[in-house]
Amino acid sequence: MTSRLAFALPGTWLAIDPRDEEASFDRVDAAVRDIVGAADDAATARRRLRDQLRTVVEAARTSGAQGVFLCLEVAPGVRLPATLTVHAPSAMSMTPAVGTASAAVLDTLHRSLQTLEVAGIDTAVRVPAPDGGALRIHRRIAETAEVTPAEAPPVRTPVQRLEADYWFAVPDSKRVVLASFATPLGHLHDAMLNLFDSIAAAARFESVAPSLAP
Repeated sequence: MTSRLAFALPGTWLAIDPRDEEASFDRVDAAVRDIVGAADDAATARRRLRDQLRTVVEAARTSGAQGVFLCLEVAPGVRLPATLTVHAPSAMSMTPAVGTASAAVLDTLHRSLQTLEVAGIDTAVRVPAPDGGALRIHRRIAETAEVTPAEAPPVRTPVQRLEADYWFAVPDSKRVVLASFATPLGHLHDAMLNLFDSIAAAARFESVAPSLAP
């Protein structure tokens, strides 16, 4: 048996396996039609949202992610631009001397990330999560985004992108799973981290049978 990290996501999220490019893009396109509608006068809005979501999925596929989740609503009628990308790097494990205790695995990982001077390492903190907690690192990045006012051409406006990485230690192993959240609502830094922390705290490792597929 192997362990898989499962999330109880609030509201409505679109779950996508980015490893299948055609199927993942089809799911994005269908979701965009449901959100924006199929009317001719919504074509521009559909195209912009489709391109944004496809870019997220393509980045996840390129980085070797196992799954990506796109937030459609955090509560009924409440839109929230946020994504969750999950990596389970099979080649990344701690040295044999570390053992399999979650605290030891995360301590070793923390030191390694400090040595590598990973962006945001100065924000590293332990947060409540299953099987010994998680190591959280976050960073805020200044960007520009295209905003379309009503009945006006799109304009570029500055935004603060918030990225939050949560490293989980896989139970009884030396391996880790990385769950990365991202949102352009960096100006709501505390509220968004509280939301992401609550999702991490509700996550659970599940035992699954290994695939026999080649």
